[in-house]
Amino acid sequence: MLAETILIGFECAEPRGVADALGARFIAAPPLEDDRAWVAWREGLKGQKPVQNVVVALLPELHTQAPLVNLSSAEWLARGETPLLRWMEALATAAPLCADNGALVAVVDCAPPLDSAGLAPEAGVAEGVEALMRSLSLSEGKRGVRANGVVTPARIVTKPIVAPAPPLEGFPGSLREDVVRTVRLLLSDDAKYLSGHTLPADRGRSW
Repeated sequence: MLAETILIGFECAEPRGVADALGARFIAAPPLEDDRAWVAWREGLKGQKPVQNVVVALLPELHTQAPLVNLSSAEWLARGETPLLRWMEALATAAPLCADNGALVAVVDCAPPLDSAGLAPEAGVAEGVEALMRSLSLSEGKRGVRANGVVTPARIVTKPIVAPAPPLEGFPGSLREDVVRTVRLLLSDDAKYLSGHTLPADRGRSW
C-alpha cells in the first residue's frame, strides 16, 4: 500500500480516476486560462503539511490534431505555451508539498515519435515537463526527494498506428492500467534510487 499521496490535476474524470486508483487525495488545479485563479491557488496551498508522495497529472482538454504549419499563434499558445506555464506553476507548488525523502511524479500526455503527427504542441509540453523534472531532481534531491515523470499516449493517440506495430499488444494502453502501474512503481521503494528520469508507459512503442 502506498504512503500518503496527493494527486494534482484538472477537475475532470481522468485525473480523478488515476487518483482513486492510487488511493490519493485529489487536489483540483484551476482552469488552464485563469491567471488570477492560479495565483490564488498557489497561495492557498502554501504551508500545507507535506506528504510522502505527490503526483501531478495536468491532463488538459484534447484538441484536434493539426500539422504544425497550420497552427495559428493562438492555437500554439492554447495547446503549448499556456499548458507548459501551468505545468511550471503546478510543479513549483507541488515540490514543497512533497516531504523529505518522498517522491514526486509528473504524468503528461505524449505521443511516441511514430504517432506524433499533428501533435507538435503536446510534444513540446512533454519535453518541457521532462526538463522541469530533471531540474527538480537536482534541487529537491538535496533533501532526498525523487522526481520522475511518466509520458502516456493513452489519451492522445487515436489514429491507426504507423507500422511497425508496438512490441506489446494493447497500444496505446490506458490511464487506469499503464499509467497507474508505472506511477505506482515510481512511488515505491523499488524505485528509491531512480530520479530525474521519464518513463514512457507506451507498451514498448518508444525506446
